[in-house]
Amino acid sequence: MKVGIVGLGLIGASIALSLKDKVDLVVGLDNDLEVLRIAKERKIIAYGGTDCQSVLSDVDIVILALYPKAIIKFIQDNKKCWNKNQLIIDVAGLKNEIVTTIQMELPGVEFLGTHPMAGREVSGIKGAREELFLGSNFIITPTEKNTQESIAKVKELALLLGVKNIYEMTPVQHDQLIAYTSHLPHLMALALVSAYEEGSEQIVGRSFLDAVRVADINENLWTELFLANKKSVVTELDKLIAELVDFKKLIAEDNVLELTEKIKGIKIIKERIKQ
Repeated sequence: MKVGIVGLGLIGASIALSLKDKVDLVVGLDNDLEVLRIAKERKIIAYGGTDCQSVLSDVDIVILALYPKAIIKFIQDNKKCWNKNQLIIDVAGLKNEIVTTIQMELPGVEFLGTHPMAGREVSGIKGAREELFLGSNFIITPTEKNTQESIAKVKELALLLGVKNIYEMTPVQHDQLIAYTSHLPHLMALALVSAYEEGSEQIVGRSFLDAVRVADINENLWTELFLANKKSVVTELDKLIAELVDFKKLIAEDNVLELTEKIKGIKIIKERIKQ
């Protein structure tokens, strides 16, 4: 299997590191010459460049590791680069718009949306780690335009990355669920830090640090993700706000019985969602 990766940032370079000794060839495409220099110096890729056809013409699978809007633009700008024997996948955090648009833009080439659920509080190739995906979840969002052969090939690729669980769902289901499981926690962390109380760092405990860990995010990427998934994100924010209002009411009214029962019920739910 020959793999070409477009975008050698944190995710793209980590995929390359994880695959380089497990597949026949890993090559990289990036428009930043310094990134390509680092990739070659660290032996993250066998070779790389900035020209789509010269780098990717001979690979079996193309992995698009760019921001969502950049993925669509890249496909639109490089339609002559692809051939019908290739499978193109992406690893972006949103799926519906990307899958719908690209499958329409490339009728003769198969495109399958995926989302490896892993990351770090850093960005760029210097933060890339071979073990980034170990034990993680991996989402595949096939449509009627995807073949079982391609789905099996992507699952094989995911297992090579070391993922623990592989799930299939529609692109729409993915974006609805990701608003709750990823976008909402990041917004909660940002809100906690934004409400910073002067001097509170002197008595910060592990619970606070755990809660705000994901607040150190790439502002450009996450602004794009929040806005692109706006409808689902706003729906989940409304649910969270309602829960906080309920807690506020119970605490303000010294309602020991209902507050205790609410916490007890939440603990039962928490047990069900442990990894």
